[in-house]
Amino acid sequence: MDDWKPTSGQVALIELGPDDASCLTGVVLDTDGKLMLIDLGASARPFDETCEVTVSVFDPDALYRIEATLLPHDGRESVVDLKVRDVERIQRRVARRAKRSLPVILSNLDDPGAFASISGETVDISEGGCRVVVEQRFPAGCDPTVTLELPNGATLVALAAILEEIHRTDGTCEYRLVFIEQDDGHREILADLVATAA
Repeated sequence: MDDWKPTSGQVALIELGPDDASCLTGVVLDTDGKLMLIDLGASARPFDETCEVTVSVFDPDALYRIEATLLPHDGRESVVDLKVRDVERIQRRVARRAKRSLPVILSNLDDPGAFASISGETVDISEGGCRVVVEQRFPAGCDPTVTLELPNGATLVALAAILEEIHRTDGTCEYRLVFIEQDDGHREILADLVATAA
């Protein structure tokens, strides 16, 4: 991590490895050398021992894949330490992005707390994610389930993570989203949408 370090507030997606299909979402609190402090928020769960993880952190210029050891932090469930072993930089936006306005709904189906379903529309879309504007703020610390209404009347549903949140002067909110769980056919459907919009 000599050339690049995540900054406070960046979103980190934590994959727990082949024996655990869970994917946790956290926010970087601090970085000190090869140790990252992560707040898991609503993704918090108890960790009694260390485990090997793969962490994805998104920057404007690239996706960074980090191989690390997850360590419990002072017995707190909501905060963990990540001891970094290796960092790989992956150039972002390999997939084309196209301006496309589609009806969208963001829901917090799998998260604790009051249910929210917020409607809006896409600004642009790619195979791996989309940018949306919705009528109000989505609940903090939750991963939205994105429901897109396609031009042919069908719907596409995928779990996403929030990479960026922008509060607009008109009271709406803009979100940059990356899809983290997609069915096999989703990328092909989205690629066709991008191609027809080009």
